[in-house]
Amino acid sequence: MKNYYHILGLSFESKPENSLIYAAYKALVKLYHPDIFKGNNKDLKRKITEINEAYETLSNTEKKKKYDEQLNFFHKNNLYDFSELNLEDTEKFNDKFFNNDWEIASIVYPELEERIFKLDLYSKKLTLQFQFYLLETKKFHQNKEIMNKFIDAFIEKKFGSSKFITKLSKFLIENKNKKETLYLNKLVKVVGSKSEKKIVDAFFKQFPDVEHEFISRLKKMGGSKFIVTSDNENFQKIILVLAVILLILFLIYSS
Repeated sequence: MKNYYHILGLSFESKPENSLIYAAYKALVKLYHPDIFKGNNKDLKRKITEINEAYETLSNTEKKKKYDEQLNFFHKNNLYDFSELNLEDTEKFNDKFFNNDWEIASIVYPELEERIFKLDLYSKKLTLQFQFYLLETKKFHQNKEIMNKFIDAFIEKKFGSSKFITKLSKFLIENKNKKETLYLNKLVKVVGSKSEKKIVDAFFKQFPDVEHEFISRLKKMGGSKFIVTSDNENFQKIILVLAVILLILFLIYSS
């Protein structure tokens, strides 16, 4: 099933408001302008048709309500919850098209360069969407919040909506662990992100050094509640709890 939110670079999980849907649509239309998109006419026509189809549905209250119900049902009844499987974007764009406007914006908001650097780690296309979005909406004062929304939508599209896998994928991408990121993406692609524990176990078995570094970072950030335990660890915990209960019962009845 097509995920129209992902097509517009949005997250279904965040329930974007109409103004965000419109702005994301306008930004994509500009991104796929013939002067910017470097692909062939066939690919350009296909992308524009796809974008228009997504916007036509999500901008119409009745169509959107019906579509949201179908998408939610699809997610609940399938082992995966993403629509675009390949991690790396292969599309090429002319990123010099709006340099003058962006340079002026960067004078007022110098932190924009940090945002661009971070987004580039994820995807050049994502960076351009972010730039077009801000130039379209003039919401430069919300640049960090908007950047995070774009990143969350990208991760949801590529890795699903598992909270732990989301944190892990961000950690890998932002630390430039490309091989590990591609491996995680492949696991999600083949198995489905709803098999969270199995995927995490398989990933950390392949990259044990990453497990130690990531878990340490997660604990420092207060994210220990997101740590996923393996089936074996869960079994051991259950046995331990049962043993404690039996010991207590033994002490009670033997006294």
